[in-house]
Amino acid sequence: MVKKDLINHLSHNFGFTKSVSITVVSDIFNEIKNAIARGDIVKLKGFGVFTRKTVKSRICRDPRNGERVDSPSKKKVLFKVSKELKKFINS
Repeated sequence: MVKKDLINHLSHNFGFTKSVSITVVSDIFNEIKNAIARGDIVKLKGFGVFTRKTVKSRICRDPRNGERVDSPSKKKVLFKVSKELKKFINS
């Protein structure tokens, strides 16, 4: 499923117009992205939890020539699946 499929599902099953469905889906995704960028934890009951983690800077090696390369610190998004979703998928 892609974003377009979700928009079509909303418009057909709930009677929303295509433009309203696009606005709803975009606003939901934007709010989730903004919350994660702020460092908030996004909990979607029955689905999972999105969190942000900062990875420390470190020294790596370039595999092509063995030269040391500094890898700067960066932020990454983590997602933990809820027990309900795990159970649903595995049943």
